Amino acid sequence: MNNRRALVAVYGLAIVFIGYIQAVPAHAEASLQVSPQRYEEVISGTAVRNGFVDVSNPSDTSVQLQSEVQGFRQANLAGDLEFFDDATLSAAIGVDLPTFVLGPRESIRVAFRVDPSLLPKGGVYAAIFFRTVPPPQSSATSYIAESAKVGTLLLLENGTGEHVGAITKFSLPLFQFGDGLRGTARYRNTDRNTTAAAFAPDLSTKVLFWGRNVALTGPYVLPQSEREFEVRRTGSYIGILPLSLRDSATGQVVTRWAIVCTGWYALGILILVMFGAILAVRRFIVRRRKPPVGYKRKFDGISQKGK
Repeated sequence: MNNRRALVAVYGLAIVFIGYIQAVPAHAEASLQVSPQRYEEVISGTAVRNGFVDVSNPSDTSVQLQSEVQGFRQANLAGDLEFFDDATLSAAIGVDLPTFVLGPRESIRVAFRVDPSLLPKGGVYAAIFFRTVPPPQSSATSYIAESAKVGTLLLLENGTGEHVGAITKFSLPLFQFGDGLRGTARYRNTDRNTTAAAFAPDLSTKVLFWGRNVALTGPYVLPQSEREFEVRRTGSYIGILPLSLRDSATGQVVTRWAIVCTGWYALGILILVMFGAILAVRRFIVRRRKPPVGYKRKFDGISQKGK
């Protein structure tokens, strides 16, 4: 029993130490939960808007939390975000509880206010974060404390604007197999107006000669930013076919061609290939087992006298 307890203690210390050194984000995010993770609203007028965020502590210990407001922008084509301090956003978006304590397995609804008169026109992109604050410690105390930081993204439109963009790239591999056609595309938010805002483009795909347009909702693209995403059209197709990607807002259409064998057609060809391979192997085995053809010797069929 003592050995078992010692082993458990060693494993526990190892996990805490590794978590401290590597600072794995998943551990921090798992200690707090927020809902909703994204808040969207189109603001018209100057009336103050009210909202709320539910914060939960699923752990077995109490945590002290501190709230803060930051802005964010798109960092790369994959849509990763980078956050930054912004005095204008902090003044326009106020959180009712700057600091508070959340007990074990407790939840709280935190209200916030948005003052449109203090925000710039167009798209406004902010985040309300809740960060755990390590408890005070004396100089004689030695321990490891991990800080968690989770939040809600605010996507606001202060005044309605146009959703204008363009497909900048559409790539489709030449050979397409599997359950459908797959490619990659890039979409850019080209709105340069003062009220430019983020939006998800309304796209559609069509395999010519094979039916109707199928809706494809693109990712959110911030103003003057570009996003790369997957284009997928499932179904059974065969032949040398064109796949078209269409932007419903502008009517832009980009078409790429590919040699296609997908769905039931691919399955049927696979079955035929397997059947042919089985027949070939069977034929080869039969030929190997067949006895060699005999030949007549000089005295075959002639009786020899004197015997």
